[in-house]
Amino acid sequence: MRQSEFEDIAERIRLKAVKIASSMSVGDDEAEDIAQEVMLKLWTVRDDISSISHAENLAVCIARHRAIDGFRRQHTVPIDSNKSYIDEKQPTPDVSLEEHENMEWLKNKLAQLPSTEYKILRLRQIERKTYDEIATMLGISPASVSTLLSRARNKILGEIMKRRK
Repeated sequence: MRQSEFEDIAERIRLKAVKIASSMSVGDDEAEDIAQEVMLKLWTVRDDISSISHAENLAVCIARHRAIDGFRRQHTVPIDSNKSYIDEKQPTPDVSLEEHENMEWLKNKLAQLPSTEYKILRLRQIERKTYDEIATMLGISPASVSTLLSRARNKILGEIMKRRK
């Protein structure tokens, strides 16, 4: 195809390329960009184009492929080595399982404490009661509360140290 023939049909082909790109749900600006790319590609191969229908068919094919390429570029997610794609707020399954096993073990060891030591430990550590409040509730002296609390903590600490070995 000669340059003058190409220039005569260029606007019709460009409009067809815009129509095809728009029909593939790309925006107006993107459709214009695709049409411009189509025209550049056709211009480079104008010597091999045999007829007007051949040029139109090529324009349709190129416009479709450019629109598809645009969709592919939009939907790809680049892998950034510095970014973690794992929700860091949620523990990993192995960590969750380990935490669950640790809690079960601790509950078991707390249940093995004498009842008074367990009550004192619970009142002090969980309910945040003072020594005097605990002593009043259990009817013992504050010094006894301190001693029993220390004994309970040492027993649990000893069990933890045994488990770590």
